[in-house]
Amino acid sequence: MSGLRKIPNIGERTERDLIAMGYTSIESLKGKRAEELYAEECALRGYTLDRCQLYLLRAVEYFVNTEKPDPKKCKWWHWKDEFVQPAPCGTSCAQDCSFYPASCQGCRAIKGLVYWLPYTGDKCCPIYDCCVNQKGSEHCGTCTKIPCEHWQLRDPTLPDDLIEQNLAMRLERLKTSPASENTEKEEESK
Repeated sequence: MSGLRKIPNIGERTERDLIAMGYTSIESLKGKRAEELYAEECALRGYTLDRCQLYLLRAVEYFVNTEKPDPKKCKWWHWKDEFVQPAPCGTSCAQDCSFYPASCQGCRAIKGLVYWLPYTGDKCCPIYDCCVNQKGSEHCGTCTKIPCEHWQLRDPTLPDDLIEQNLAMRLERLKTSPASENTEKEEESK
């Protein structure tokens, strides 16, 4: 048994495949993206693996690249597409939210009924409500008004530079997400 088995979710088969792909230690996996590892493992085996293996490798990516990984986030099922792909506001529940999964199961699962609503007096997250409930979109990356007045909510516990950095990251994630790309292609074809 190698040191790879110290990584949550790594069983005998995945350990064997990682070693065959040249990853013999936790250190050798640092900086690797789950999608790259999944493609390598599919090539190694000669067929497309079940998508659950990608979810497992996302959990591995989180574990090896996070200074103090949250043990609750290390479970592979918390890295399914619906928790990694952007929420309506561009947040990736699995990657960005400290409340996920311990006290929040993700925006789509809770339908925008976020923990901070009592503080704002809203009945639903304004971004989620506008995007999903009113417009029927997956996320704001398909909207031409992004960022709009709904994006004005600011976390008073964070410094302004961190808020701006987070906003820029979420906007970039939405621009590069598949639903956004499809919308741009539809617009170009008109």
